[in-house]
Amino acid sequence: MEKHHNILFLSQYYTENLHRGVAQYALEADWHLNAASARGYPVPEFKWSGIISSLFPGNRFLENFLKNGSAPMVSLTKTIHCPCVISDHEAVGRCGAEHFIEQGYQNFAFYFKESDWHEKTRFHAFKSKLNSTLHRCYPINYTPTPRARTQSVEVRIRMLRRVLSRIPKPVALMVPFDCLAVEALDVCQDMGLHVPKEVGILGVNNDALICGFTRPALSSVDDDEYRIGYEGAALLDRLMRGARLPKRPVLIQPKGVVARKSTDLLDLTEVPDRYVAKAVRFITEHYAEPITTNEVALAAGVSKGMLQSRFTEHIGCTIHEQIEKKRLNHAKRLLTETDLKTSSIAIESGFGSRERFSKRFKQITGVTPMEYRSSNTR
Repeated sequence: MEKHHNILFLSQYYTENLHRGVAQYALEADWHLNAASARGYPVPEFKWSGIISSLFPGNRFLENFLKNGSAPMVSLTKTIHCPCVISDHEAVGRCGAEHFIEQGYQNFAFYFKESDWHEKTRFHAFKSKLNSTLHRCYPINYTPTPRARTQSVEVRIRMLRRVLSRIPKPVALMVPFDCLAVEALDVCQDMGLHVPKEVGILGVNNDALICGFTRPALSSVDDDEYRIGYEGAALLDRLMRGARLPKRPVLIQPKGVVARKSTDLLDLTEVPDRYVAKAVRFITEHYAEPITTNEVALAAGVSKGMLQSRFTEHIGCTIHEQIEKKRLNHAKRLLTETDLKTSSIAIESGFGSRERFSKRFKQITGVTPMEYRSSNTR
């Protein structure tokens, strides 16, 4: 009988992309993979060739396997007890902050549990990114009190309602995973708060079963769970072949924000003025070019004076300010995500010259482009 590596995948629940990543590697490596724990089935006591775990530290099943230590193990959550392949939670937090800034929000909040390392790490990166751009962040910490140990959904919802009623609007609310983001969306709807006009909501995981079926559809950071699962299985394979243990966690970068209606502060389908909607669309498509307010008005099919008045009424800023906002956000992305010189960034973002770009950037942000790059690049 042909022998195969006998691999156990420990998990409390089924997460489609994570499981698909592990399963794909198992298929390529011709493993026998037991992932039945995701469906609530008990774990049999066999001799395993290797173990992959997505259980969080403190879980009794995980503790038992760690105590036994008879087979190589890789964790897909943060732990000090074995090698781990995890999401780059700092990058996830920064990604969320950048998305909200690009959408034009000025007030920000993060709904998280301080006692959870993953959520806390995302929050601090989110806050740090906002601090670097002179924005304020309101923390909404739903960690239960020491006496309570666990917190009921009702208590958590009451706290969220209380904080949301006090925060200046519109506010951009990032939530550490999609299931909790749906809860925040339900709270807003129950309070009569418009999403995204009063509260923009962003989740994490890009869970297809959740994000596309809420109303409005939920924006989410795609943290590339498929790759986390695949790379976790690949690491286990190397360990079973005698490779050295990695000295630090393997970090998987997020793929970015999958933007849907829940964070679309400037939803053109809800702009009642068709001229303004056409103007915004023209700016979005041509901001990197040397366009003028006259050209925007011409594209919208209305006089400059009339468009300026309507634009301010519906968008809350002038035509020129909207053009500059789009250029600035693009320049920030290029500063943090590329090694382009400021002269090239000035051209690609529509500012034209390096001198004009540097001057306007500092006037708006309070720092020079290079200072911004230095403080926002890892």
